[in-house]
Amino acid sequence: MEKEKEREKREKKKKKKGLVGAFFVTLLIMALSLFTANNIFKFKTKKEVFIEKIERIPVAVEPIKFREFKWVIERMGEVQPLFKVDVFPKIPGKIIEKILVEKGDYVKKGELLATLEEESIMAKIKEANAALHMAIANRNVLVKDYKRLKSLFKEKAIPKQKLDHVEAQLKAAYAQVRRAKAILNQLEILKSEHKILAPISGYISARFLDQGSITSTSHPIFSISHEETEKIVTTITEKEYPKIKKGMKVEIEADAVPGKIFYGEVSLISPTINPATRTAEIEIHILNKDLLLKSGMYVTTRIYLGKKRALAVRRDALNRLPGTGNYYVFVVKNQKAVLKNVKIGISDENYIEIVQGLREGEKVVIKGQNRLKDGTPVIITDAYGQKLSRGKMK
Repeated sequence: MEKEKEREKREKKKKKKGLVGAFFVTLLIMALSLFTANNIFKFKTKKEVFIEKIERIPVAVEPIKFREFKWVIERMGEVQPLFKVDVFPKIPGKIIEKILVEKGDYVKKGELLATLEEESIMAKIKEANAALHMAIANRNVLVKDYKRLKSLFKEKAIPKQKLDHVEAQLKAAYAQVRRAKAILNQLEILKSEHKILAPISGYISARFLDQGSITSTSHPIFSISHEETEKIVTTITEKEYPKIKKGMKVEIEADAVPGKIFYGEVSLISPTINPATRTAEIEIHILNKDLLLKSGMYVTTRIYLGKKRALAVRRDALNRLPGTGNYYVFVVKNQKAVLKNVKIGISDENYIEIVQGLREGEKVVIKGQNRLKDGTPVIITDAYGQKLSRGKMK
């Protein structure tokens, strides 16, 4: 009996322990469920928070201010001969018998360049000479007759009518001689035109026909350039126009002649301005005794007009829109880059005049602008990339 009671007690304890364990397991499961549900709720109701990261581009700036410029008009131009003459034959349909010069030869005014065939003209001259001699002989006979008849008329041996008739014949003979001389003179002039002479001194810059070619009055045989004095034709703006005067000295440099500065002067100024381009042409003349400058060379011309005070920025600050002549710069305002279109004027060393688009004191970006767009956040640094304090930014 006692053994059965102990067994019942042990079974009751086991059941009690099992109920307690089941209770704790249930509590654990409920706790885990609540934790999971809470996390799910938080996950669903959680608001995403983003931290905005702003990249500021480091730039160096320089306040725009007034500078004194050396006012220089700089233009590109092409060297041209002061005189250039195409030599045309005056007689068409003739064979070029001889050509006596070649391209590059220097010739003097009046020098023989070529000859044309002369057979036909020589035959005509020979015929005209014969006609002149006949006219002179006929005139001489009539002169003698007139003198003889005049003596007879004084002696009243012949009538006045006969003397008058011979006198008329004599006048006609004189006229015939003059006509024969005129024809011969014309033929001599025509013969001289069979010789092609240089109309000016200069260099044979081109030869268009060969020996044996047939002449045409519409096609030149040679072209002659006077290279001892050259000219450069270029343009100036309407703002520069009042400053340009005849006789102004001009500096000229040619890439083909490095290290050499040539000096010319303004010789011609157009009296009008082209309304389409708002420019006027000027002509610069240069003595070229050493013949270092050649026609066709490109040169840079500089005309000094004095000094000018104007707003200026560094060349490095200027940007140019591709394919246009429009310039722009970036200025810093409220820690952002602001794009501003500008019009430029004259230049002097590292600075360029700003005609329109900027005000004195604006901070112009001179370094770092290649990474900027309008509105890009920036941070101002010195030229070495070190951030400036607020005191130094002012």
